[in-house]
Amino acid sequence: MKLTTILTATAVAVLAIPAGAQTITLASTVPDEGINTVMVETLSSELEERLPDANLDIFLDGTLGGERELIDLVRIGETQIHMGVIHASEYFPELDATLVPYLFPDYGSVQAFLGSETGDRLKAALEERGNAKFLGTYYQGSRWATSNTAFRTLEDLESIKIRMPEIPLWIDIWSGLGAITTPMPSPEVFSALQTGVIDAQENMLSNIWGRNIYEVQDYIVATQHQQSYVTVMANLDFWDSLTGEQQEALQAAIDAATAAATDAAVEENEEILQKIEDAGLEYVEPAPEFREKAMPVIREAASGILEEGIYEAAVKVIEEHQPSKSGSSTE
Repeated sequence: MKLTTILTATAVAVLAIPAGAQTITLASTVPDEGINTVMVETLSSELEERLPDANLDIFLDGTLGGERELIDLVRIGETQIHMGVIHASEYFPELDATLVPYLFPDYGSVQAFLGSETGDRLKAALEERGNAKFLGTYYQGSRWATSNTAFRTLEDLESIKIRMPEIPLWIDIWSGLGAITTPMPSPEVFSALQTGVIDAQENMLSNIWGRNIYEVQDYIVATQHQQSYVTVMANLDFWDSLTGEQQEALQAAIDAATAAATDAAVEENEEILQKIEDAGLEYVEPAPEFREKAMPVIREAASGILEEGIYEAAVKVIEEHQPSKSGSSTE
């Protein structure tokens, strides 16, 4: 197999190749670095062994457009594989409990949910509404908070001015927990922290480090309130055009690549956290009751978005996945 990264000028020629041909085009907005590079390089290597007649053409860094454009391209079959995150809000927001902060304590519970009956409904909705076949996910890491005021309890969080992405559910939840939320595009966060417009923000460790947020914050707070991951999907017509053996080979390659990327993410996040601490930020562990007291607020906010019964189904999966932690923590 030949792994190639094609420049924009040649994109039209590649995209003209019909689905099911020997060239498989993968597009994503994720940067060509870190765990994403592990993902595509492992996928290429696996496909070279399992589907030696295929060529994998890779477009990362949004080369073919923004994420909404890319989910449209895979939906209509102009590309064969897509890796992204916003399809849930486009196709099945009422089913995706993984978007609810603090609900899922770890990536394993997210995977358990995606493998549950509700996860099957989610995958069916992706096929029906997005014309795409769910192939798997890989972990990016949990989301942490940074702040110039340490907070360990909900009482400590009260009145802290925290930046939020422009996601209504997240804004409602953090406001309900007592913080003063300020929706703000990510490019503005550093200067807003630097000038005191906001006191805190939340993000993946890779962004806290990569965007130099650690330079204008005093504390790294282990809220780990969201489990971030990337979904890998294939155009459904392309998938259906493959033989059973080809489908098995592609799925096996995806499984190996997502597993490698997830392992790399765990290692990468540990390394980045150490760098952040070495840069001078003090590590803060929230008190156990922080999450327990937060859950009623979270449940109420989630009920306004999720279909009836989805939140409860997620709680059941989480408790089955972590029986020793079941009980009031997700009620």
